[in-house]
Amino acid sequence: MMKTKKTTTMMCCILAAMLFMASCSKDGEQGPVGPAGPQGEQGSAGLAGADGADGADGVDGAQGEQGEPGTANVIYSDWVNTEFSNNIITTSSSFTIDAPQIDSDLLNFGTILVYARRVVIGGGGNLVYQLPIVFGTARQQSYYFRAQGGEIRITVAANEEGENAGDGTFLEQYRYVLIPGAVSTSGKSSIDYQKMTYEEITAHFEIEN
Repeated sequence: MMKTKKTTTMMCCILAAMLFMASCSKDGEQGPVGPAGPQGEQGSAGLAGADGADGADGVDGAQGEQGEPGTANVIYSDWVNTEFSNNIITTSSSFTIDAPQIDSDLLNFGTILVYARRVVIGGGGNLVYQLPIVFGTARQQSYYFRAQGGEIRITVAANEEGENAGDGTFLEQYRYVLIPGAVSTSGKSSIDYQKMTYEEITAHFEIEN
């Protein structure tokens, strides 16, 4: 009897424990996991500062006018004796002076000056003339020149058609002055050398007489 009672008591305890566990499992069952909450908005990044605008380029300065040719750029010859005779029996006569510096640039853009001179009898000094020149009255002669590649051609001609040129030694010596092109932005030389006297040219370019 004692054993049965003890066994019954044990079984009652086990049963009570099982009921208790079942009750706890039912009442304390964990509920389903709730849905995830909406993701919070991400804070916007701060705006980068805008680059400053580039400054405008400065205006180029106006181009200055090209200067006149210096003394070192000017070419001049010695005085060359005439080759004309004192009794030219044709209407004109010519001879040439070598001028190897004359090229297309000088012909197109430079200035070519030719001078002739004669000695005045009686100690009056030299008279210098710029070509072309026309002598009237009793002489009736014209002296002129033509420049071409590498040379200058001097010509004397009678003013009257059909007449002989006569004495070509009236002008005894010749020389040339070659001035390379010196053109300003306006397209014209700032100095008209053709209008300068021989004395002004030699002083301006420091040419020895």
